[in-house]
Amino acid sequence: MKKRQGHIVPYFLLAGILLFPVSPLRAQTIFQQVGVASSPNPVGSGARAMGMGGAFIAIADDATAASWNPGGLIQLERPEISVVGDYYSREEDFSSSADSGIKNSGEVDEFNLNYLSAVYPFKLLDRNMVVSLNFQRLLDFKRRFNFRQTDTLDFLSGPVELVQDKSFDQDGFVGALGLAAAFQVTPNLSVGAMLNIWTDDLFWDNGWDETFTERGATNVGGVPVAIDTFRKDRYSDFTGLNVNLGGLWNVNEYLTIGAVVKTPFEASLHHEFSFHTTETSGGTTRTNETRLTEDVELDMPLSYGGGIALRLSDRLSFAFDVYRTHWSDYILTDGGGNKFSPIDGRPKGDSDVKGTMQARLGGEYLFIGKTIVVPVRGGVFYDPEPSEGSVKDFYGVAIGSGLTHKTFSIDAAYQFRWARDVDTGNLVTNSGADIDQHLIFASAIYYF
Repeated sequence: MKKRQGHIVPYFLLAGILLFPVSPLRAQTIFQQVGVASSPNPVGSGARAMGMGGAFIAIADDATAASWNPGGLIQLERPEISVVGDYYSREEDFSSSADSGIKNSGEVDEFNLNYLSAVYPFKLLDRNMVVSLNFQRLLDFKRRFNFRQTDTLDFLSGPVELVQDKSFDQDGFVGALGLAAAFQVTPNLSVGAMLNIWTDDLFWDNGWDETFTERGATNVGGVPVAIDTFRKDRYSDFTGLNVNLGGLWNVNEYLTIGAVVKTPFEASLHHEFSFHTTETSGGTTRTNETRLTEDVELDMPLSYGGGIALRLSDRLSFAFDVYRTHWSDYILTDGGGNKFSPIDGRPKGDSDVKGTMQARLGGEYLFIGKTIVVPVRGGVFYDPEPSEGSVKDFYGVAIGSGLTHKTFSIDAAYQFRWARDVDTGNLVTNSGADIDQHLIFASAIYYF
């Protein structure tokens, strides 16, 4: 099968649909994209790190360290457990210079369990070691919007106005179970690794659904015509293995350098596709339905980053991170062996998707009391998303605070991430979107 449509079909070739009966689609493949609603560049978790704008690779000194830099786990001296929750809100405002009728907003929000971990330090061969068990929710797919599009098509009898009411709904997430360990090489140098087990067989469903519906209506020669379209893609059983490798070097009492590498891997998925159209013209109704199930492969790209942390005093510290992802290696292979870029749906040979480079800067100041410590944190970041031919520029700011006691730590953070007039690609025809994302994180860590 072959269809040239994105998440939202740009528009039907109404002339062909009206002049010829609807028939089954016959070809080798279908158009597929994988549209992530959250930042596609997740590095780690935790309210403390997020309050610093995500600049945490060279700090990584709490129970969320394995998600940022497994080498940083060695800094933990007591057993710890952590839990992180998040609230996510995304708003998209669409507009088009080519079609003034495309003006709409889509908004979604939800609460999630973002991260869980348990950490245990010990000594082996007179060297400090730390092991941890982790769960992290990495990619979110939830987004939803409706809009109306009006097109004027030229027929022999004159122009025909086609009004299309469209709806798109996407939901789901991908997470992994992580088994991490860190080893102290020297008093100032540590290394670590985390094995990520991406599976659908534990306590969560690794996958996502995409549903598109459209009703197109017009009048041709005095005859009312309506076309109803339904498309659904379900991707399930996201399964694979990869490794995060990290290192941390305490250069001196003021400066720390960290690095992390996340290895590429091949994920397997089960894809179910259904497509149904109903055309009503006067008293005549024609229908078409197509279904497909297949096993697909998704090549996840290599990513890596580095950071520096500067500790000016016991109270004040700053951190700066850069992180790169090779999105040109992000490839979907369907059940027929056809290879696509999941970013834009183009065949692999025709796609020109660039890698992205994040930059994050954050700081933390501690108000130290007799029994508690109250931090104040802030950060800024540049977090672009991949796109055909260029990147989509996303920016963000963050603030956070919390309270730390001898036996526990609680933290909260707020991030605002935004983009203006970014190309929506196949999502909505000839349009750009202003995107606002609000994220609130809350973390709790208990020290034994």
